[in-house]
Amino acid sequence: MSAYIIFNYKILDRIKIEEIRDLITPILEKYETEVIVASPVKAIEGETFPSMVIHKFNSIEDAEHFYYSKEHQEIVAFRKSITEGWATIVPGYVEEGL
Repeated sequence: MSAYIIFNYKILDRIKIEEIRDLITPILEKYETEVIVASPVKAIEGETFPSMVIHKFNSIEDAEHFYYSKEHQEIVAFRKSITEGWATIVPGYVEEGL
């Protein structure tokens, strides 16, 4: 079952945020993920940060391996220094238990 990592954030340093794309691309390729959203956000209910990125993975395990990998954790530290926000891992649609 597919899984997603969702990043929702406010950019604090627009110049440095562009560096992340070059740093993350080889890691995304290694973990065979697909970026399905990378755009500004328009809230229609509640409050949200203005930017969102969503990565699609083949499974929760793949998403966790990517997120907690040493090479990605180096980018996490950099991203946290230039953004404010949150990230979460969620499974794809699960009908069981609804």
